Amino acid sequence: MRRLLLALLTASLLVAACGDDDDAETTTDTSDPTETETETDTETETETETAEPTSTTATPTPSELPGERIEIFPYEGTELAVVGVEADDVLNVRAAPGVEYEIVTGLDPLADGIAPTGHNRQLDDGAIWAEIDVEGSTGWANTAFLAHLGDTDDVTSQLYPEVADRPRADTMRQLGEAVAASVAGDGDDPEPDVVVVDGPTVGDLGEITVDVLGFADDSVLGARLHVFAEPDAGGESFTVRSVESTTLCRRGVSDGLCV
Repeated sequence: MRRLLLALLTASLLVAACGDDDDAETTTDTSDPTETETETDTETETETETAEPTSTTATPTPSELPGERIEIFPYEGTELAVVGVEADDVLNVRAAPGVEYEIVTGLDPLADGIAPTGHNRQLDDGAIWAEIDVEGSTGWANTAFLAHLGDTDDVTSQLYPEVADRPRADTMRQLGEAVAASVAGDGDDPEPDVVVVDGPTVGDLGEITVDVLGFADDSVLGARLHVFAEPDAGGESFTVRSVESTTLCRRGVSDGLCV
């Protein structure tokens, strides 16, 4: 009898011990998912906070575009070229008219064949922006840096009737500026802007391309001058050999002439 009571007591203690282990394992399992979930939320929040925005200003819908729509050149169906942009720079094309909007792409200083859509807007500061088609997508560019290309002519003899009249300079940049001054003239009108848009380069000949902008003419914006020069003995100076001039038109071109 005594042995039987001892056996029953031992069995009871074993059953009680197994029940405590189950409770402890259940508690531990319940706490693990809570810790994992908390870590995931923290990582997600951190990633969201440090992500950089894609633009400084959201692109407005067509009805929210800044400025006022105006019916003015450039017109749909014409072709434009970039003008007045330094050789080491680009013309920014933006998601909406205004410098605060995201840059869509950049056009190099000699880019041409640019297609306007005919949608132009004038901003409060007076600047006119044109919507243009760029490689199948649209963007906006300031029309101060866009023009139509007219005819290209050799104007060497017109500028310098005698060979002895052709200017000489120590550098190609100085020579390009001297030729630009010959084209701009010394009139009473505001002095045109002179911008080097390509070069200078020096090989057998020196080359530089200069835009002269701001002519006092309703149809002619300016001229693009492609200057070729011969290096003097020792290559320490340059003398004009020839000058090609492309007319830059404000409103459009017909048979190579500004309209």
